[in-house]
Amino acid sequence: MFQMSYFYSGLGYDIIQHVDQTNGVLKVVSPDFFYIRKNGSLLLRSANPDVIKALHRRKLKVVPFLSNHWNQDLGRVALKKRVVLAKQISNAIEELNLDGVNIDIENLTEKDRQAFTDFVRLVRKGIPRHKEVSVAVAANPFGWTKGWHGLYDYENLAKHADYLMIMAYDESRLAGPTASVGWVEKSIQYALAQKISPKKLVLGLPFYGRCWMQDKSNSQAISLYLVNSLVKRHNGTIIFDIKSQSPKAVFTIKHDKKDLLPSGTYTLWFENEQSLRAKIKLVQKYNLKGLGSWSLGQEDSSVWNRVFKNI
Repeated sequence: MFQMSYFYSGLGYDIIQHVDQTNGVLKVVSPDFFYIRKNGSLLLRSANPDVIKALHRRKLKVVPFLSNHWNQDLGRVALKKRVVLAKQISNAIEELNLDGVNIDIENLTEKDRQAFTDFVRLVRKGIPRHKEVSVAVAANPFGWTKGWHGLYDYENLAKHADYLMIMAYDESRLAGPTASVGWVEKSIQYALAQKISPKKLVLGLPFYGRCWMQDKSNSQAISLYLVNSLVKRHNGTIIFDIKSQSPKAVFTIKHDKKDLLPSGTYTLWFENEQSLRAKIKLVQKYNLKGLGSWSLGQEDSSVWNRVFKNI
């Protein structure tokens, strides 16, 4: 099964080390080489030619993601300067021998919908057909047409992109699952209803959970590889919620300098082998192209052999 994963070096991880831990399962890695300047032009960061060559030797495609990192002003200036930006992306792909681009523009609205689709069209036009163009899109289980969900014209984006990567995570604004199986399935069904071939859809999985302090509405992202030690250190309990097919942990932190979290009682919703397998079954059920993940290095590395190796 096709598998891609984002790699965000802002988390301080080494890309080669974490690619090697996937044991050949990944087909595409999408590092954060492409940023947007305040004037809408392309900024290259950490795009080391030796690293790219090392990834190619491992038979991976290197498809950097271009993101505004939720900054609405940056996203809009990029679209305003999209002709120039698309050309700069094309030039960077050629000069660095990259394998394409993943476009990950978020937090714009339905007002930007046409310009965003046109940007993807321009990028596709400027890149050879054997290079990949993919687009990260908001999961939209309820068919919202306003706000940031309204940015993504699934049907027309799919005409220009090799595939759409559904960001099927961050479901809950209050304490709740990161990606419950029902919510994820509705997101897939919405995408398929937009006249898109299932082979143009990749389901994004979260390699992190979210931790909510009791009676608070904001949360802290927790990488999956940290979950077990965090819960164990604070004598927490883990239960598996059957309805959502998601595990959660409850624990109390007393004064502890080892933790980034302040003292308090927490509920942590996260992913484990069972919850990931439930979502993989949906990819198989609907015959989708494959899986994506945010982000490489946040997972428990054992999942590559135990969950993803033979699907």
